[in-house]
Amino acid sequence: TNLVGAFQLIARMVADGRRGSVVTLICDGGARYAGTHYSDDWVAAQGWDLAPHRARMDQFLETGVWND
Repeated sequence: TNLVGAFQLIARMVADGRRGSVVTLICDGGARYAGTHYSDDWVAAQGWDLAPHRARMDQFLETGVWND
């Protein structure tokens, strides 16, 4: 959610023609999620399809546009 919030803010800035820096702090290296959220097998077992979310992030990185 931290990264998504930053992406949304950046997209809004781009749409408004504003420039500036966005700083975010992520205080957790994620190592404790290696067997869950960072595991493709675990994510699949939850029935989650992350492809649409990855596509949205890829589109944002290419265009600066965030579609909700």
